[in-house]
Amino acid sequence: MIHLDIQDMTVSFGSKTVIDHISAGFGGGEMTAVIGRNGAGKTTLIKAVAGLAKHSGAVCLSGDGNMPLSREEIAYVPQLGDLSTKLTVFEMVLLGLVNNLKWHVTKEQLMLVNDTLTALNLSDISKQPFNTLSGGQKQLVSMAQSMISKPKVLLLDEPTSALDLRHQLIVMNMARQYTRDTGAVTIFVVHDLMLASRYGDRLLLLHEGRVKAFDRPEQVLTPELLTKVYGVEISVERTKNGFLSAVPIAPL
Repeated sequence: MIHLDIQDMTVSFGSKTVIDHISAGFGGGEMTAVIGRNGAGKTTLIKAVAGLAKHSGAVCLSGDGNMPLSREEIAYVPQLGDLSTKLTVFEMVLLGLVNNLKWHVTKEQLMLVNDTLTALNLSDISKQPFNTLSGGQKQLVSMAQSMISKPKVLLLDEPTSALDLRHQLIVMNMARQYTRDTGAVTIFVVHDLMLASRYGDRLLLLHEGRVKAFDRPEQVLTPELLTKVYGVEISVERTKNGFLSAVPIAPL
């Protein structure tokens, strides 16, 4: 089984410490939501795991029999930005195989792109330029680009930001299905606590660069803990569908 371990990680920018001696373990087939206030270090944490932020400490990725795996097995999907390119959806997803591409694209690689687009219901827009897509479509294509190489670790930085409710569910359902089907470790940064509790098998609550709590949603989303971290009086309720919902009442 795939396993990711963060061991005594610290990230500093100049004199400011953003991640302060964090240690945590993540198992395959599991989704972890990273939550916390703005500036808590959420994005910095997953960027450090992806090798995009310099850090001290260790990031250890292992597979079956604890065999070590390389950083190339980690895929990072950034927040939806203003990328402008005339590349088609097909070409964008093909770029996800960049580590294996040579001067000539093989028939097998083309078939893999087609299969990925079909599985994610993106075939109808495969010839459409990426820069003409809606925000939700762009996020789906970015996810497809990251998933096509079958990474062992999938890191999602606010994958639902600026998306409507329907596309939020589509994107998160896609991430969950990939995690379950492949046994990958998926870690996603999110502000919406209901989405965190719905899709996170565990929640990693950061506060001032440190781990405040790392447990099942019902153990982390408590009024007492959330009030201390967010500085807001919060009521935690369970919906008719069984999802946890944190309702802010008033600032402290």
